[in-house]
Amino acid sequence: MASETLLLIPSGTRFGYRTGLPWKRTSQCLVEVAGDIHASTGLHLLVAPNGSGKTTLLRTLAGLSPALKGQVKTAAQVHYFADELRVDPEMKSRTFFRAWFKGEALASTENLADILGLNLTTPIGKLSRGNRQKVLLILAEVKAAQSESSVLLMDEPLTGLDAETREQVTQLWATASTRTMRLVIMHELECVREADSLLTIAHGQLRHATKRQGNTWMETYRTLQS
Repeated sequence: MASETLLLIPSGTRFGYRTGLPWKRTSQCLVEVAGDIHASTGLHLLVAPNGSGKTTLLRTLAGLSPALKGQVKTAAQVHYFADELRVDPEMKSRTFFRAWFKGEALASTENLADILGLNLTTPIGKLSRGNRQKVLLILAEVKAAQSESSVLLMDEPLTGLDAETREQVTQLWATASTRTMRLVIMHELECVREADSLLTIAHGQLRHATKRQGNTWMETYRTLQS
């Protein structure tokens, strides 16, 4: 794995939101970073309780919301993927991909659709939640392959997928040859055997483990939460 840092979250960075009138804003901090966090290529898991600030953190890393304090640094093209695909429900997946890609990249979308069992001719509005997630996953992987280096920020991309497809996706992540860093909000830790680190939010702090503590990443998560 490449050692170059693609994402740096400096110590003291604070994530949250601001409320109130424009001339009387108050800040609500959800997450604070106690020590520098470095991440390079590979798979990095973000696992934390509901309401702890996971999505706020991801949106701030993507540049969609400002940090309350500090500045995140990236050394690659950043792509953010929300937890739900929002497009014209009558659009078919094949048409959606043709709007994004051409040539070999478009062929890659069809190959991935075949691997994941996605019907490209069904209108997206008629796809199940899991199949809509497959569209997002394919979009993310092909966009990453087009960039010299990428940071993919993904909000619960495995939600709605069956166990077999979750295994397929995590295996694709593990064997991908692209110079890509994936930071993925997840709940389905049972399907992850290979990952490069795990981040969690505990007591308002962002904690980071670069090695498994115990036999599984779930054990690592519980350790960081204690």
